[in-house]
Amino acid sequence: METRRVKVPVATIWKSKSAPRPVDEPALNGDGKKWVTQMSNEQSVKLSDDDLLETQALFNDELIIDHFDGDWAKVFVSNQKDDSDSRGYPGWVPTKLLSDQQITYPPVTSTVRVAAKAAQLYDANKKPLIEISLGTILPEVGIDGDYLEVATPLGKAYLDKQASVLPVSGQNSGETMVEMARQFLGMRYLWGGISSYGFDCSGLVYSMHRVLGFDIPRDADDQHDGGMPVAPEAILPGDLVFFGYDHGRGYVHHVGMYIGEGKMIESRTPGKTIDIASLTEPKFASEFAGFRRYWR
Repeated sequence: METRRVKVPVATIWKSKSAPRPVDEPALNGDGKKWVTQMSNEQSVKLSDDDLLETQALFNDELIIDHFDGDWAKVFVSNQKDDSDSRGYPGWVPTKLLSDQQITYPPVTSTVRVAAKAAQLYDANKKPLIEISLGTILPEVGIDGDYLEVATPLGKAYLDKQASVLPVSGQNSGETMVEMARQFLGMRYLWGGISSYGFDCSGLVYSMHRVLGFDIPRDADDQHDGGMPVAPEAILPGDLVFFGYDHGRGYVHHVGMYIGEGKMIESRTPGKTIDIASLTEPKFASEFAGFRRYWR
């Protein structure tokens, strides 16, 4: 099984090689920040309307290679569970965003999970290398003063210790995830997004769990099928809230994270932003499909 690792801050995984539009050029070069910033609201909504994206993968994520086709690779994102294939979430990605060869790291005793909204990665001379997103996972191989030494697809690199420190305001993992999610309030929804530059509904809750090391599926319907069911009277901040068609009995199409007092934080829908919503909103009340808990 041949694999490659993502060597840019975020690699967008497309539905097909022909899916990208001219406005998507920054994404094809791995610059998710520039891509999201320059897109108009209408162009962002079209990603969903035309079903152009599958998902995204972050720096150092391992992708299983199905095959290469010119400058593209058909891949499976192995750390994103999907019911369509046991290998992970499928899609197409430009090969220039991937390591040139398969990378195997030596055994490590610690893993760094970036909890800051964004963190600067430095080279051996402590000069800026690239900016990486919340949720990026790197093997720690040493400590150098105020820096963590990490193994990456770009070679040995360094991360400021503060960039990997988890928020401490929460009393438990659920509250910590809520606090992390709050820093993205007002950010525009991004179809397929899992990075600090934009999230879709399931990408937001997937990423908050990922930072704390909780392995959950990528999509809302799969997330609803797993986890521990929670009764309404036992719901706690950090639990997931699901919504489905046919008054909650049909396909589960949306997920939010409960924050307390009958409210949730959510990446609402294409064209909208990450916000806080009441579960009693008519749309949500009529489509409620249950609660699930993955944290412990």
